[in-house]
Amino acid sequence: MKIKAFLVILFILIMAIFCRAQNLVPNPSFEDTISCPNAGGQLNQTLYWFNPTSGSPDYYNLCSNGMGVPLNGAGFQYALSGKAYVGVYVAARMILNGPLEGREYIQAALTDTLIQGKEYCISFSVSLGDYSTIAITQIGAHLSITPISLATPLNFTVLPQIVSPANYFINDTANWHTIQGTYTALGGEKYITIGNFKDVTNTDTMNLPPTVSPSLFSYYFIDDVSLQLCDTTSPFDETIIANVFTPNNDGINEQWVLNNLPEKTQVQIYNRWGVLVAGIAPPFTIQGTYKWDGRTTSGVPCVEGTYFYLISTPEKTYKGFVQLVR
Repeated sequence: MKIKAFLVILFILIMAIFCRAQNLVPNPSFEDTISCPNAGGQLNQTLYWFNPTSGSPDYYNLCSNGMGVPLNGAGFQYALSGKAYVGVYVAARMILNGPLEGREYIQAALTDTLIQGKEYCISFSVSLGDYSTIAITQIGAHLSITPISLATPLNFTVLPQIVSPANYFINDTANWHTIQGTYTALGGEKYITIGNFKDVTNTDTMNLPPTVSPSLFSYYFIDDVSLQLCDTTSPFDETIIANVFTPNNDGINEQWVLNNLPEKTQVQIYNRWGVLVAGIAPPFTIQGTYKWDGRTTSGVPCVEGTYFYLISTPEKTYKGFVQLVR
C-alpha cells in the first residue's frame, strides 16, 4: 500500500510539472521567489522577470509585511493564483501637472523560442490598484527576438501583438480581468514584455472619482501570464503507444517503439521510484522514431515492472505507463 501511495504522489507531482511545462512563460504567477520583497521596486526578487526600463515595477508576496498580499500600499487584492503578483504604473505624471508619460514594464525570457508559422495563445490578467486615479485601455504584451530596453521610464515605441480592446477601460479594483489573444509567430521570438505601449497622445484615460489632478496615475497588478501553442494536434496523436513489451530475447515485441515523433521531442522514462532510467532527456531531443530495449542509459537491463513515461513535444506532452515483462 505504501508503494501504491508513493506512485500516486509521484504521478501527481510529475503531472504538476507537465502542466507548467506547456506554458513557455517561466514563473508565470511570480511564485518563485529569490527573497521576500521588503520595499517597492523589487521585481528582481521574483525569478526570471526583470525590469527593461528605468522604471521600478513592484513585487508583492504573501511573505512580506509592507509588500504583502492581499493588503499593500497599492490597495487590497488577492492573488489570482498562488500568493504573489507584480504591479506597474502604466501611465503616471513624472512632474507636477505634467503629461502622463511615466511607464513601467515587466519582461521575461521564454523557455523556448517561438516556431515560425505556429499560432500561440497568449494571456495575462490585470486588476486596477485601489488608489489609481485613472484607468486606461489597451494594456498589451510584446514578443521580440531579443530583449527590448530603455534608459528612461517612458513608453516603448514597438507595437504589442496582444492588447486589451480599445474603449474598454479596466477600472475594476475588485476582480481580475484576463487580456488574451492569438499570435502567429514570425519565428525566433524569445522575450515577452507587458505594459502600456501607447504614448501620451494615444493613451485613452478615464478619470476615477475622486480625482486629484496633480497625482494622476494608473497602476495595475499583473498575474498569471501564459503563452502556449494553440494548435496541439500532431501526427503523433494518431500513433498507438504500446503499454507492454517483452525484451526477453525471443525476437518478439523486444522493444518499446514510438513512431512519428515531431521535431524537438524529448522522451523520459521513470521507474516506480521516480528515477529517470532511459529516454532522450533535456537538453537532447529526437525526431521520427524512438526505441527502448528495456535497458538503462548505461546499458543495464531494467527489472520487470511498470514504468512511467513523459513524451514532450513542442506542442504538448503525453504521459502514461508501460509494463516491462521478461
